[in-house]
Amino acid sequence: MKTLRSAQRDRFRGQVALVVGGAQGIGKAIAARLAREGAQVVISDIDRPMMAHTARGLAQEGISIMTFACDVRSRRQVERMVASVIRRYRRIDVMVYVAGVAKGVPFVRTDEKHWDWTMDINLKGAFLVARAVVPCMIRRRRGKLVFMASTNSWDAEAGLAPYNASKAGVFLLAKTLARELGPFGINSNAIGPGLIRTRLTAPFIKDAKFMHKYKNLIPAGRLGEPEDIAGPAAFLASRDADYVNGVLLFVDGGQLA
Repeated sequence: MKTLRSAQRDRFRGQVALVVGGAQGIGKAIAARLAREGAQVVISDIDRPMMAHTARGLAQEGISIMTFACDVRSRRQVERMVASVIRRYRRIDVMVYVAGVAKGVPFVRTDEKHWDWTMDINLKGAFLVARAVVPCMIRRRRGKLVFMASTNSWDAEAGLAPYNASKAGVFLLAKTLARELGPFGINSNAIGPGLIRTRLTAPFIKDAKFMHKYKNLIPAGRLGEPEDIAGPAAFLASRDADYVNGVLLFVDGGQLA
């Protein structure tokens, strides 16, 4: 008889998980967690060196993952990547979309290039990947979509207009897919991380004025780490969350409490 711990290690046994933006930070932590729990993980990212570094690190644990370089702004690259994964494994059970960018700029200095760059990666990329993955899940009448939204999906921050809008869009995309795809056995949910220590947030964390504002906003009394997001993501990707659909799960140390 399996113990609870051993069952969790096998929670994704036989499943294929695609983690887009999985080379580092939150995506890397999620990819590692899913792989350790038995999934065949495919990491997609635009950063080839970091993907190779992550793959080598997991290989040292005896975990083999597939990597695929892809710019999520390109429909052709996205479709080619998804087709390659399906051709090799014949399925995609879990899709986690983590790819994202943020740059703090006052609204009056936010130009069209900055707006489009943010929207293309954070929101359009999420649409393109989901659009490519979903038909396979519909045919199998099962699948899990997990989108990385943000606390900014709900509570906007000054100086981050494109980011705020894009992450609100990611959440509404997840909710829309929950309604449309639920009848096909597909769950679509979003996670709203708070301030997590990653390369994306490093410029904000180094800003003393920004951190002074945040210091007393997090009841947990600390910044989040990528691994703090990996557990909730694994839950939403698992059968334990079969009746969870269309939610935005905040993982923020109580920041929005």
